[in-house]
Amino acid sequence: MSIYLRRFYQRLLPPTPAPPAPAHFRHLYADIFWFGLLAGSAVAFLSIYAARIGATSFQIGLLTAGPAVVNLAFSLPAGRWLEGQSVARLTFLSSVWHRAAYGVFVFLPVLLAAAAQAWVLPVVVVLMSLPGTLLAIGFNALFADVVPPHARALVVGRRNMLFAVSTTLTALAAGFILDHVVFPLNYRLVFLVGVVGAALSSYHLGRIRDIRPPVPAVAAPPVEAAPRGPTYFR
Repeated sequence: MSIYLRRFYQRLLPPTPAPPAPAHFRHLYADIFWFGLLAGSAVAFLSIYAARIGATSFQIGLLTAGPAVVNLAFSLPAGRWLEGQSVARLTFLSSVWHRAAYGVFVFLPVLLAAAAQAWVLPVVVVLMSLPGTLLAIGFNALFADVVPPHARALVVGRRNMLFAVSTTLTALAAGFILDHVVFPLNYRLVFLVGVVGAALSSYHLGRIRDIRPPVPAVAAPPVEAAPRGPTYFR
């Protein structure tokens, strides 16, 4: 009976307030929310724009296959290079290098003819995949450093929720813009929304600091020469 009474009173009492989340948790939430603007605008409609300007199936396929090949080729070297580096700083810098390329898409429709754009698009996407690979690896390492194991499920769940909300709303708004604004201004506005989201996402990534100092790479100890003597003759 005492067990049931204890449970009854526990339900009546207000729950113990959770400790305030660290500041970098809030930056992680803001990062993914603003990244949803990029994902729901420029990322989602880039292939559609390529088809709109008459890109071939091969050129459109390069928009997806190119980054995959770059990721396959440079993931291991990028992971080795990150060892001993400031993960937070390199994650921020790589996000800036990677996402700055979306600004090119805003001005591309007024700078080049459609046939030239069809080739420039996959080239830019492949080039921006180089820092993008470093960003993906660095962020995974940064997330593991700044989020303790007991809080990771909660943080990931909230990030997924925020990403879904921002991506859905942005995609709906982008579709409205594409339907009601003349071409190519409509796509330029959609790409501009992506640039704004990318800039704000990178800003919040830059506000996250390393909790642990970078561990310098340890050089392998020198190999001592084997003593000369009859025992070591073969």
